[in-house]
Amino acid sequence: MAYTPNPEEKELVEGCLQNRASEQKKLYEKYYGKMLGVCLRYAVDRDDAKDILQDGFVKIFQNIRTFTFNSPLEVWMRRVIVNTAIDKYRKNALTPIHHDIDMAGQVSVDDDILGKISADELLKYINAMPDGYRMVFNMYIIEGFSHKEIGEKLNISEGTSKSQLSKARAYLQKMIKGNYSNINE
Repeated sequence: MAYTPNPEEKELVEGCLQNRASEQKKLYEKYYGKMLGVCLRYAVDRDDAKDILQDGFVKIFQNIRTFTFNSPLEVWMRRVIVNTAIDKYRKNALTPIHHDIDMAGQVSVDDDILGKISADELLKYINAMPDGYRMVFNMYIIEGFSHKEIGEKLNISEGTSKSQLSKARAYLQKMIKGNYSNINE
């Protein structure tokens, strides 16, 4: 089934295509909160997230002409924001990360523990992860990228992506268990 944009979405896009500041402001205000949420998962802190968000909106406005109405505007914008975060990570990465794929299968994860924490707490733990763990975790778990796609985007091997995800899960589990070890199950 083909996607049919709503009139408000069409008006926002058309206004942005004509560089109308009022429509650009409406678009920014409408999606600011959701896109900031995406940025917060990739960023080191709130200031870093706001930088990613700002860069992302610049790219959105510069490339709005490529939006084709084949999917909701929010989906397209989210992809631009995620790619902006990935670009920032790659730009700031000093050296490529290489880990042995054999390490990926050695960590067991207790998925039930996630039910014990709030979304804000989980975000805090994700933000505390080392950059490589955080990027792979977000790209794989949240955004749905395959390990092959992650490897291509981050210039790492597929095995390194798998290893980083495994280590990210173990890191989260350790952080959560450390803070919730006294809770009765």
